[in-house]
Amino acid sequence: MEINGDIAQMLDAVRDPVRLELIFLIGGQGGLNVTEIASRFKLSRPAVSHHLKVLRMAGIIKGEKQGLEVFYRLDRQRIVECLRSLAGAIETCCPMPDDPQDNKPGN
Repeated sequence: MEINGDIAQMLDAVRDPVRLELIFLIGGQGGLNVTEIASRFKLSRPAVSHHLKVLRMAGIIKGEKQGLEVFYRLDRQRIVECLRSLAGAIETCCPMPDDPQDNKPGN
């Protein structure tokens, strides 16, 4: 996983509140098509499709064609890997300062 590119793309995709709602909706339902998703939002179907495309391009969701419909599912493993990579990179490059309690006189 590319630290800068993949993580930046994922973070950029989730900065939109509608996309965050989509993530939780899709994740909670296990898989929905565009029509089912659009029925739960006050957005046009093309607007929902645009948000889904951004999430798909960021690797947050996957689309699976079933007949004439595409069902979207959360790529939980990819999200977790990306967030763990981000946390690991931060821990490696940015060590935490010593505990302020250790610097008090008498310790």
